[in-house]
Amino acid sequence: MVNAIGDSLNVLRQNQTVSSSHTAPVAPVQQGPQPTRALPKHRLASYGRWASSTKEQHQVSASQVALQALQQASSLLSHIRQQLYRVIRSGSGEMSQQALFQAEQERQRLSQIRPHYRGQLLLDHHFNLLSQTPAAPHAFILRSVDLTVPKQRDERILVQLGQRSLHVTLAAGLDRQQLNKVLANALAPLGLNVELINGECLFKAPSSVWQQVQEGLLMMGEGQRLPAGELRNIHLEERFSLQDPREWGLKADSNLKQTLAKVTKTQQKIDAQIQGILATHAALLSQMQTSMATIPPQAELQLLVKFMQPQPFVYQLTSLMAQGNANRDQVTALLG
Repeated sequence: MVNAIGDSLNVLRQNQTVSSSHTAPVAPVQQGPQPTRALPKHRLASYGRWASSTKEQHQVSASQVALQALQQASSLLSHIRQQLYRVIRSGSGEMSQQALFQAEQERQRLSQIRPHYRGQLLLDHHFNLLSQTPAAPHAFILRSVDLTVPKQRDERILVQLGQRSLHVTLAAGLDRQQLNKVLANALAPLGLNVELINGECLFKAPSSVWQQVQEGLLMMGEGQRLPAGELRNIHLEERFSLQDPREWGLKADSNLKQTLAKVTKTQQKIDAQIQGILATHAALLSQMQTSMATIPPQAELQLLVKFMQPQPFVYQLTSLMAQGNANRDQVTALLG
């Protein structure tokens, strides 16, 4: 009797242990990162061809925009040359004043030609194609400040451009060439180049740095070349190249023959770039015509003609029936 009760209790405890083990919460299985499937080679090749063709299409579109801008510039230059010829031949007078006025209006329109494609500038201020040559730097001088003038005492100056700043020590007893070398080495980290031309300290900056320079170039010295106390915004004066329309003098008292030579040289440069773009377009067109002539499209079109019908599903189902060796009645019975 006692043994029977003990056996029953043992069985009960075993049942409770088993039931509790079945009702215990199961810890979730942590799944690792799913392995990425590699793209098939044919799809990668297709993407590569698509990217290449898209890039070439953008290049052609950009060259077309640049070509249109260059042709507009060449047309304006031709009109300016005609007006200058008229003034030089006729001399002073009302006709000459009117011709100079028209030439000045066209010069201003010429200076405003800045073609862009997808946010990228295509021509710089010297009418250089940026796809072939880097942009010409902007040249300027510091108005009322001469950093290369020799002094008898050292001067430590502070230069700040945007968020960057640096100190330059201009030693005493150095001549202009030596001071120019010191400035060139010190300002190179800011993207500024310094040259001494005809005794004048000329600064040059690329387009990206020129935007910051226009916002403000701050300097502070020790009272010799620059005022001391606090940073001050230094006024700049931009210097233009002979190829820049802003440099041309179109006034009656200016040397119009010299201006005419600058206009003629600039137009020759622009016309040469136009011919280069047209030659490139002609080569691309010839290459495209050659590639199209070597690909016979008729066979491919004949293979695809059945899929261009209004109900291509019929042809697909017929193909499946042929592959499965089934007739129409068997397929109807399966679908029904």
